[in-house]
Amino acid sequence: MCIPGSRSKLQVYLTSILIVVVSAVVFSLHSIQPVKFFAILSEMVVIGVSLVAAYLLGNRELHKGIPLGLIFLSISTYFDLLEALTETRVYEFVSVVLLVIGLPMLLISAFYHIKERKKRISEFRAVVNNSLDGILLLGLSGEILHPNRAACSLLGYSSDELMKKQVSDLLSEDSEKKFEKAKSSLFAGKNAFQIELELITARQFKLVAEVNLVIGRDTKEDPDSFLMTFKDVTHLRKIESTLIEQNKFQRLLNELITEVLESDFDEKTYRYFLMRCVEVFPKADAAAFLLKKEDNRYHFVATHNYDFEKLKTVSFSSDELIQKGSGDVVIIKDYSVDYQMDGERLEKIIKGGRLEEIKSTLSIPIKIDDDIRMYFNLDSFTSSTAFDDKEVVNTAIGFGKAISVLLWRIQTVNELRRQRKLMEKLSLEDHLTGLPNRRAFFDCAERQVEFSKRKSEAMALLYLDLNDFKGVNDTLGHDVGDELLKSVGKRLSTVCRRSDLIARMGGDEFVYVLPSTGKKGSREAETRIHQAFEDPFSVKGRSLKLTASVGIAVFPDDGKTIRELLIVADEKMYENKEKLSRESKRVTIT
Repeated sequence: MCIPGSRSKLQVYLTSILIVVVSAVVFSLHSIQPVKFFAILSEMVVIGVSLVAAYLLGNRELHKGIPLGLIFLSISTYFDLLEALTETRVYEFVSVVLLVIGLPMLLISAFYHIKERKKRISEFRAVVNNSLDGILLLGLSGEILHPNRAACSLLGYSSDELMKKQVSDLLSEDSEKKFEKAKSSLFAGKNAFQIELELITARQFKLVAEVNLVIGRDTKEDPDSFLMTFKDVTHLRKIESTLIEQNKFQRLLNELITEVLESDFDEKTYRYFLMRCVEVFPKADAAAFLLKKEDNRYHFVATHNYDFEKLKTVSFSSDELIQKGSGDVVIIKDYSVDYQMDGERLEKIIKGGRLEEIKSTLSIPIKIDDDIRMYFNLDSFTSSTAFDDKEVVNTAIGFGKAISVLLWRIQTVNELRRQRKLMEKLSLEDHLTGLPNRRAFFDCAERQVEFSKRKSEAMALLYLDLNDFKGVNDTLGHDVGDELLKSVGKRLSTVCRRSDLIARMGGDEFVYVLPSTGKKGSREAETRIHQAFEDPFSVKGRSLKLTASVGIAVFPDDGKTIRELLIVADEKMYENKEKLSRESKRVTIT
């Protein structure tokens, strides 16, 4: 026999109607007393109800014997009905046989079903109670009907305490709004909803939970409860947040390194650096750089959200700092040491450094070769626990190491640049007099010739040679000769205009380049040069009176290139030297 659970409702209803019609026909063929009629009618109703129940139960998770037993009982009742109508004993026998088969089948199946049901409920409770996820069974209005062990453990309440609460008692304000929105979606027809909520534990700790909300329905498919499962993802979200902050920090650091290496660490860069660092540490409200300078004291070199003009004149010895020269990242909450400073510095720190407003400081030492070159301080005006998080301290440690490497790199680069500039300067400077040397002369003079060509201007070149300088070296020695050259160089520099160039070509020869100067201007310059030699030179306790011979060449009349002008000026200088008498050329030493 086929179980009605596999049929459609229509088939069941048609069968019931057919039984009623057949019974009515049979009834119309026999004369039956009213009492018997009502009994038969009752049996017909029982048959219909049994068939409908068998159909409905066949679609449930019941033992298959239950709907089958009901079918046997309904058929037994039907044959009993036929026996009542026809008074045929065969129908009564069949009815009894079916009753003997159907009733035990129904009772035994019901027993096994109840036993299996209890087993499943026990297993379900075991799964629920042993689940690592928190599970709350909620009523439609949000009351907690049943919590599992994990829920009690995560929330810090006992089972009885939770069953006295509404779920809204465990939610933060924002989370309560999210929960109500999820409930609305479930009532609208959605079967499940996943959200992230903040649950408030018994110790008032905010637990970040990943929540799955499922609606429960009764036999009529109407909502009757909610099943809320949740797991603690607080640590996971904290790790994610830390990774995001570290990524942000690394990105900022890379940007800063690039910018700083391009611009050097100056006051403007320090301030920009501090502003960006406050972005990395969101709980910081202000920041300051304390740099150790040549006096071995720490000076404010930049601040953010402080009055730098008041602080830039303040400095500290290592012992005066709260950090006391510590090389570790420290969190400062006691500022009593600062209040022991002298009145002037204390006033500046209170007004310019907002000392009375600071609740907490994260101090990061910046070390190079184990020497603390700088302290980078981040300050909070709002909370004394702003930097208590271990991850913040770890980020600060990494930050300090990175900045130390950056500073070392910058110092190395700056030192290389300084040495390169020094080498460039030495390559263009006469080591004895400090004047530009021959190479510097040609570089500058050639550019000046090109400039004069473009502007169609005159340019003069004066070539100067000291008379009888060899006599000084021979008489007094080369040391005195070198000192004399230094003195000559200084005096000749006073004759120049700012736009002029004087260089030492070597030995006792000097050369001037005079831009925008013609023949008249060059003669006036020659006169000033001779006047410069009228006073004797004092060298190592000796007075030396000497003269110089000068040759002039003017661009473009005497030459179109610097070498042509040098040749002409050199020739004229020797011509002028030959015109001088031997006495006038001789050095006078006293």
